Amino acid sequence: MASRVSLVKRPTAHRKDPACGTCRKKCRKCDRKRPICDRCRTRGLHCEGYPPRFQFCEMATIPEPRDPDDASRTSVTLAHSSVSPSEVSVVPEVAGESVSPQVSLSNDPTFRDFPTVSLPSPPSPTHSATTSDFQQDLTSNQPLIEYFQQVLSEYLTISIEGTDNPFREHILPLVYQHQGILHALLGLSACHMHISGRNESQRFVTISLQYQGLALHSLGALLLQEEVSGLTPLEEECVLGMVLLLVLHDVCESGISSNGAHLTGVSFLCKRLACPTDFSTRSKASMFFISALSWLDMLRGFSGAEKLAYDGDVRKCVRDHGSLSLHTLVGCPPIIFYRIGQVLESGKSYLAGDLSVEQFQEFLIEAEKFFRGWDPDLAIYPTGHQEWRYLAEAYRHACLLRVLRFPDAFAISCDDPRIKTSVRAIFDACAAIPRDTAFYKRLLFPLFLAGADTSSPHQMHYASWCIGEIKHATGFQHPAMTDVLTKVWEERRANPDSQANVPWMEFTCSEFLSPQHAYLFF
Repeated sequence: MASRVSLVKRPTAHRKDPACGTCRKKCRKCDRKRPICDRCRTRGLHCEGYPPRFQFCEMATIPEPRDPDDASRTSVTLAHSSVSPSEVSVVPEVAGESVSPQVSLSNDPTFRDFPTVSLPSPPSPTHSATTSDFQQDLTSNQPLIEYFQQVLSEYLTISIEGTDNPFREHILPLVYQHQGILHALLGLSACHMHISGRNESQRFVTISLQYQGLALHSLGALLLQEEVSGLTPLEEECVLGMVLLLVLHDVCESGISSNGAHLTGVSFLCKRLACPTDFSTRSKASMFFISALSWLDMLRGFSGAEKLAYDGDVRKCVRDHGSLSLHTLVGCPPIIFYRIGQVLESGKSYLAGDLSVEQFQEFLIEAEKFFRGWDPDLAIYPTGHQEWRYLAEAYRHACLLRVLRFPDAFAISCDDPRIKTSVRAIFDACAAIPRDTAFYKRLLFPLFLAGADTSSPHQMHYASWCIGEIKHATGFQHPAMTDVLTKVWEERRANPDSQANVPWMEFTCSEFLSPQHAYLFF
């Protein structure tokens, strides 16, 4: 520990504040903004971030385990935690840089209507979590909680008159019952405030990393408890809620999810809650979490079917019982979600050698017939707004684009009439939805797929413009998505006469990539 502290305190400016990885590779000056430098952001490049030493300086320090025999299990990953089941809540602490009690969030214009509350001072390393600590944590961080409630939750769902906001309805009550959920929410809120430009202070990067690490620690403790003695229904909801917030934190930060492993790690719990022996035990909150996590899992499957981790029974449960949750979350009709999940599951079997190419192609033909014949006017939507239908149409054609890319993503040119028809249909749906509505923000994923499957310069421009509007409206910058689109378009421009497709999946999930990442665009 002493050597680590000495590294943090070295006075050499070059070692203390290096350029980001992308600027170093391109031999250009870096403005060193964190977590993503502005030069990369404005040029639409994927910022590779900063050396790992930054993590030691500003990430959360996890309290030492009480039992010396458990020291090897202490980690900020999902693996295991040394905290006992009764002490799953821990107190925030930052190594290398303290959070000054004089820093007040209420001075920021974002919080002009919020109560004047200062950020807490970090506790000492020997300080243990108590109920009073939890209450102090809640009180001193109320501006960040209110920011999530009033601002961020609006960007994460289709929040309109006639529908409930599931993040307010299901996440916020847990914040006041479990400190791990509180920390995950605070980390996401602080990250979004910085990424969106609402507050560019590096203090928010520190706060974001601090609470993210503490949430991971609490998650590890609960999963260890699950192995040893099981969880209560409330604790199960907390586990799923923490994973959802942590993955959304990754989406907010870059779109490349280091917490994708946790998404996979709780698939067993989603399966158990989706198929309970007693259906009366399944709450509305757990149904929302199952819907949200299985949706994120399906997005991973779009980039590579082998990444699909959730069972078909989970998606069937979402189709049959999570209709409202999925609709208000992303606007995708549950039957569309279920059928494309079947396609991806078959693709996974094909890639594993458990399904012959002939069998897979027969399945794809039937799936294409379904998506082409599905009528969005016959679906049942949460409200009478016409925008639900346009969103459904966009997702229908997004699924058709993915079906056509099986079994060989290189085989069909993006100039194929079937591809061009679906790309045009997505752009038409986008043009029909007013930009100032909550529905427009949920077009991000269909727009990305349409942009990745066109060679038309004006369609590329329109896709880029629409995605830029969504970035501006939500504050989520999606650098990973921008980077993938840029690579696909550059590759197409370099080979304008090629009849082979340039699959965007090759830039997110390929045998030539190391390591493999979970790309998630929410």
